[in-house]
Amino acid sequence: MFAVETKNLTKRYGKTYALKNLDFTIDENEIMVLLGPNGSGKTTLLLILATVLKPTSGQAEVMGLDVAAHSTQVRKILGIAFQEARGFWRHKPADILRFHASVCGVPKTKRDTLIEEILRDLELWDARNKLFMHLSGGQAKRLEVAKLFIHRPKFAILDEPSSQVDLRGKRKIWTQILKLREEGSTILIATNEVREAEYLADRVTVLDKGKPIVCDTVRKLKDSITGGDIVELEIDTPDTQTLKQALSQIDGTVKITNPGANRFNAYVSMSESWVPRMTDMCYRNKARILSIRVTEPSLDDVFLHFTGRALRGASDE
Repeated sequence: MFAVETKNLTKRYGKTYALKNLDFTIDENEIMVLLGPNGSGKTTLLLILATVLKPTSGQAEVMGLDVAAHSTQVRKILGIAFQEARGFWRHKPADILRFHASVCGVPKTKRDTLIEEILRDLELWDARNKLFMHLSGGQAKRLEVAKLFIHRPKFAILDEPSSQVDLRGKRKIWTQILKLREEGSTILIATNEVREAEYLADRVTVLDKGKPIVCDTVRKLKDSITGGDIVELEIDTPDTQTLKQALSQIDGTVKITNPGANRFNAYVSMSESWVPRMTDMCYRNKARILSIRVTEPSLDDVFLHFTGRALRGASDE
């Protein structure tokens, strides 16, 4: 049984489809990242799985429970951190988390210790007595995701969990998300930040115009781009043209350019396999390698490859 499964899931607003016949699964104890631009259907899918929205048609199940027919039972096993931080304006972070802990059934004897631990881990301890309305955008966002780390649900949903947060704060959040997975939670994250996706994902689903374009590990998605890896080489050789010809004949080579004396750019598939072949060829031809620099495609490149559009700034709205 999948932790999450949808079949022909559709959500329509008038004539506009936010999701269209979506078939989608998440394995138990997996971090699945939804990658796509604003308007791709990411948030709509999250809200349906969280029982906030009802599908127009099709089916969605969480831990074997239909989200429409058994919404109350589904809510008991999930938690969600919304894209926009939610809180009572005149309440303080510690009080907001204390209320959240009580609603989610965290034992009273453990609440204060757990709240202090999470506030310190997310560097919110010094702001614990500020009013919510006085928190910075980054502080409010960290407080929003802190609710999940207090709750520690069986199924955790996070919508843009580190938006508005600086790099140090992002790392703090990502560490807690990985810890949550290690403790047995299944996690679904919607983001359009490729660094976040690469850091966290067991698998990535590229979503565009309400449909899944591709789903796989980050490594396999990158390797699926033919010639996507660029290997920049500087090789000491007396015969540039002969070496260029030899490089072009290595399995996995798509294109070789020669931008300068003894310098080559190799556009290859799966550089981790290509580089050992190249070094062996150079050794046999008595060509001395002076430097190697490998650049892999980013998830931006993956999105462009599969959709024909750039991830950032792309929208179907």
